[in-house]
Amino acid sequence: MDRCRRSGITILQQTLLDSIASLHALDLRELGAEARGAMRSGTIILCYHRVGEGEDPFHLVVSPENFAAHLDEINRHCEPSTLEDRDLPSRRPRAVVTFDDGYVDNLTEAVPIAEAKGVPITVYVTSGMLGDKQGFWWDRLGTLLRNRPPAAREIRIDSAGGSQRVELGASSLGEDLTAVRRHLLPLPVAEIHRVLDGVAEEWGTSAEPPPDARTLTPSEFGELARSSVVTIGAHTTDHVRLRDRPPAEQGQTILDSKDELERLSGRALSHFAYPFGGLDSFDDATVDAVRRSGFDTACTTIAANARATSDPHRLPRRLVMNWSRLRFRVSLERWKLVTRH
Repeated sequence: MDRCRRSGITILQQTLLDSIASLHALDLRELGAEARGAMRSGTIILCYHRVGEGEDPFHLVVSPENFAAHLDEINRHCEPSTLEDRDLPSRRPRAVVTFDDGYVDNLTEAVPIAEAKGVPITVYVTSGMLGDKQGFWWDRLGTLLRNRPPAAREIRIDSAGGSQRVELGASSLGEDLTAVRRHLLPLPVAEIHRVLDGVAEEWGTSAEPPPDARTLTPSEFGELARSSVVTIGAHTTDHVRLRDRPPAEQGQTILDSKDELERLSGRALSHFAYPFGGLDSFDDATVDAVRRSGFDTACTTIAANARATSDPHRLPRRLVMNWSRLRFRVSLERWKLVTRH
């Protein structure tokens, strides 16, 4: 009787254990399917620039309300991640939030929201612009064209390579900006500023950037780097389009930015983003220089999802604009369904 009772208990225990194991195995299979699906869609690396309410002819300023909504949607539909864990298995597609350039609103507006939502962000900082009073040249160009005298129908670009005239008066300010920007991009940054100074003097108007387009000061950068949700990345010293510069000059601005930001933050930097980031913005020499400088990753602005097979020094990103919650959610769903790089 005792032996049967003991056997009965053993059988019952084994039956329960088998049932639990079966349920556990089913859960693991489901997790594996979800993880495989997430890996197929890849990691979504998002590219932001600014968070604020200012005027923005380039449509890169995201309102604080919309940015908070974006992070809510990321938390709801994705796995908020850093670049370091972008390829780790996950039940949901991973999303990495990045910012380019180093505007002060990254600290004053974006960081408090990211901290409140528990979403890590990577901020790529242009080291030579820390504390710079002149501002980024495209913000100055925006001011200049908004203040264009009605009689000014063209802009003259005098550079070491000669003189070019760009017709103005297109249907929108954005079209004028795009046309002039295309001619300025190949020039060294200091030369671009000289061109803008000359046009401002000729037109008798201002080319000062908007007050809300200020860059970080060194002390503000230090505060940014100390945030628990922030990873600092480098973005050259002056935001030059790298492929237009000789290889030695490319290597110097890449390495100098890394050295300066590491000195100011007291941290080693592992991540880089190519200024402007398109296929016409960097070349093989640029990628080699980034690798030699010791960066583990480098981001482009080529629109795709990152995958485990992606070159870590040519990672794609998705540009984000001032979209409503619904528009952002639709974009997330569309990007998650992309299965080819």
